[in-house]
Amino acid sequence: MKKGTLLILVLACAAPPAAAQIYRWTDAQGRVHFSNQTPPPGVNAVVVDPNAKEVPPPPRPESGPGCYTLACERERFEERERRRAEAEKREAEERAARAAREPKPPRGLAFAKYISIQRGMTVGEVLVIAGEPDLVSDQGIAIAAPATVPMGRRHSGAARAGLALKTWTYLPTAADPFITTITLVGGRVSEIERVRKF
Repeated sequence: MKKGTLLILVLACAAPPAAAQIYRWTDAQGRVHFSNQTPPPGVNAVVVDPNAKEVPPPPRPESGPGCYTLACERERFEERERRRAEAEKREAEERAARAAREPKPPRGLAFAKYISIQRGMTVGEVLVIAGEPDLVSDQGIAIAAPATVPMGRRHSGAARAGLALKTWTYLPTAADPFITTITLVGGRVSEIERVRKF
């Protein structure tokens, strides 16, 4: 073998392989093409470096510029949790307000409890026996019978006392179709009435 031929073979083996160019372009339909052949004429093509490393995606808008640390992630997580807790609190308050606006179903007053209530009982005693009434209405003030009170050393006069007048009503239910009305004067049972409604 000749020295010249051997030299050409050594140089051919040692030379780096020819790198083909890669082209990138977008056609009229909006499709992106990659090719190692020259693109068609009139196409705006870009040469792509095949050895380029993949670039990380841009940060999301809520992450803020350049925030890739654990501290930033923790802050964003805490902010999301705070917003979620506030939303849950608002929703719970709205549910409670809706429940408060809805009328409560009548509880009524069973006959056994009705016969246990006597005139002269205090409000506390009635609450223990019958529970909270379905309706409470304030009727104003009841004037008590006049009494004699001393006005001076030798004079006495008539005095009248004003007592609070309230009406408690227990509405009828399917199990007990009676409406019961209790009149309270000065915090004590004055009258009790029970009428069948249906």
